[in-house]
Amino acid sequence: MASYTRMEGELISFETKDKLELEGLLVAPVRSKTCLVHVHGMADNFYGLSLVDNLMHAALRNEMGFFSFNNRGHGSITIFTKLRHHLLFRSIGTTLENFKECVYDIDGALKMLRERGYENFILSGHSTGCQKITYYQYKRKARSVKGLILLAPSDDLNSQIKLIGSKKFKESLKEAKKMIRAGKGKDILHVEHDPPYFSAKRYYELYRPGSAEGRLFNYFGPMREVSVIKTPILAFFGTKEDFAVMPPRKMLKILNNKFQNDYSKTVLVDGADHCFCDYEDDVESSISKWMRNLLW
Repeated sequence: MASYTRMEGELISFETKDKLELEGLLVAPVRSKTCLVHVHGMADNFYGLSLVDNLMHAALRNEMGFFSFNNRGHGSITIFTKLRHHLLFRSIGTTLENFKECVYDIDGALKMLRERGYENFILSGHSTGCQKITYYQYKRKARSVKGLILLAPSDDLNSQIKLIGSKKFKESLKEAKKMIRAGKGKDILHVEHDPPYFSAKRYYELYRPGSAEGRLFNYFGPMREVSVIKTPILAFFGTKEDFAVMPPRKMLKILNNKFQNDYSKTVLVDGADHCFCDYEDDVESSISKWMRNLLW
């Protein structure tokens, strides 16, 4: 078990298509054409979970590079540098981010890595990072992306309804829409909901009917985006998943039925929670074995 993150590598800043500056750490002790790229979840960062350390070790065991970076959902409200002819600043973070712009972040990371000689990529995501890498591959269908690793791909929509109840959920959604119409979409939504730092627009765009982010892992829905991805997928849940909307074993079974590639696999980690605390080594072992034959 990794009790903290301890990575030694090159701290890199790179630019996205919309000129946002993001940072990450590249760990590349061996020459390789393949890199495991990690995308963190809501309000997190590239080193926030001890599990990140285990992802790095799984990559190095397979003689791959490892890159973990801050995406625009880093922190609650975060000031990002925007590169122009002179410095500009943009407030984003989980509170204010536009989910669909995650494509810009991953594109920017892979572009930078290609410039360093990498040709093949495995994308891993934790929590909302799962939605981001899945949405990315659904939109891009990138041949260079050889695999997706989903670490706790939770159902944000139905876990929110389960948390606050259907009545309060509808009231919150109505209030968010009202605030947006009043030009207050960037204001914090002061109604009972979780996380408590969502802006009205962020809340509405996640939970509104037809939301791309909300439907990706709706375990009561068709999961159309997941169903058309032909890339191999490795998905994990712990038996003590904090945001489970049904038994985790059942969620994994639903996912498995959507997978299009025969090398895709699901893993249930007995005793693990949403962050796989104290079970990082079990996750690392499964990832390492799965990646061993992924490219051959």
